Amino acid sequence: MLNNVSNGVNRMVRNVVINHPNSWECQVFKKIVNRANPQTIGGMGVLNSDDEDDVSWELLGSGYALSADMFSPSSMTDRLDANNGFSDEARYLIEPENPAGTTDGFSVAKHNVIYIIVSELVRVAYEIVDIETVSNIPPFVFRYVTNRRADLDIMP
Repeated sequence: MLNNVSNGVNRMVRNVVINHPNSWECQVFKKIVNRANPQTIGGMGVLNSDDEDDVSWELLGSGYALSADMFSPSSMTDRLDANNGFSDEARYLIEPENPAGTTDGFSVAKHNVIYIIVSELVRVAYEIVDIETVSNIPPFVFRYVTNRRADLDIMP
């Protein structure tokens, strides 16, 4: 019975994220380690894929991202038309265009990189560093904590 509530909340969140006027189109990429022998752990001191220097990125698919940050005070730009944000961390609700279990579907995971599509030429990168929820009933509604990855931005 309680699962019906969280299933309904998940459907509602998906509809809101996809149809919200402030949602961004995004692309989700997965990190692939390019080591010759992936069975070894690499050089001394390699703890996880963040320490790997030879990586490539595989496109998982497209989706929609809606900012889920609570507002907090931050400084304004010089033109006073937008705020600069208060940190490099942001929270997003992310919904794949095709959800997991469907054709071309995928699920979003930790350490995936999302590109927020600003225009045809500009894509802003964020890495998912944590996944959190605000409900205590499975299936959970996920909110993705992201860090800016300016080194991966695509700009002319």
